[in-house]
Amino acid sequence: MELLTLVLFALALNMDAFGTGVSYGVRKIKLPVTSVLIISMMSVAAITISMTAGNIISRAVSPAFAHRLGGVILLLIGLWVLIQSLTENRKQEFPDEEPVTVAQIRIKTLGLVIRVLREPHQADLDKSGTISTREALLLGAALAMDALGAGFAVSMLGFGVISTALMVGIGHLLLTYTGLHTGRSLGNTAWGSHLAALPGCILITLGLLKLY
Repeated sequence: MELLTLVLFALALNMDAFGTGVSYGVRKIKLPVTSVLIISMMSVAAITISMTAGNIISRAVSPAFAHRLGGVILLLIGLWVLIQSLTENRKQEFPDEEPVTVAQIRIKTLGLVIRVLREPHQADLDKSGTISTREALLLGAALAMDALGAGFAVSMLGFGVISTALMVGIGHLLLTYTGLHTGRSLGNTAWGSHLAALPGCILITLGLLKLY
């Protein structure tokens, strides 16, 4: 049962990677192996950090309380993701011409400016048709946002850090390449918008199961 829950969690967390892969496949944008690895490692790092923090906090409370708290957090994240997906589906009729930045991180020593986008599939800022290393950092930051809160939640449920991070990393790689292949093969079809609600529904279900 725990393995199934872990697989479903990794699936829900990486559906954005699948959707981004589909978008790139449709637009014939290339995603080099190096860029995919960078993006996946950022998600793994986010999960590891948040789960470590969750483990520290869970030691200060009773196991039963930690378990229920993890379920509640997972449920709330699922609701948030579901609302976002429904909102974005409506906005697709009036897409923005430029990617919208929701956060900006400056690393002066490296000369980097990492912008976290609201729309991860718009990370090809230079319109070159290839996701560069710097753009992969941008995309990785955008896709890792959900992993922070979700990782904290599953740590409260007693999931192992290494097994969860490994599952998320492998799932990210598989779903990204599956999305790329799907986008190139099928093109931009309407079914993609319906899949957007799936991650939220999975997280809500997992949260409810852990509450009872």
